[in-house]
Amino acid sequence: MIKVLCMASSVFLINMSVSAAPSLTQKMLKPVIAYQCQQELKDSKIWRAASWLMTTEQKQSNQASICGCVSDNAMNEMGAKELALALVNEAEKDKLVRKAVMNSLKGCISAAVN
Repeated sequence: MIKVLCMASSVFLINMSVSAAPSLTQKMLKPVIAYQCQQELKDSKIWRAASWLMTTEQKQSNQASICGCVSDNAMNEMGAKELALALVNEAEKDKLVRKAVMNSLKGCISAAVN
């Protein structure tokens, strides 16, 4: 009963804050998304090809730019229900973060490299 009540109140709080400023959940997930972005970038064939001729400084600068873009934009398409589930379920949080990163990674790589 308490878990259901907490989840319902979380959904209510998320619904109220999604339309205005970034929600607390979005703020909490932003560093997780940035970290996941760095991991995905290291494994990305697109990134490896694009950064092959870059210096170490250029790679670091572009990686920071890309993951900043991803962490800023990844949550734009996430609904209140997904955010609420991410609050109470670790597996759902991991799935949401992975989805958010993958949805915005390619666009952010293109923007940073061009």
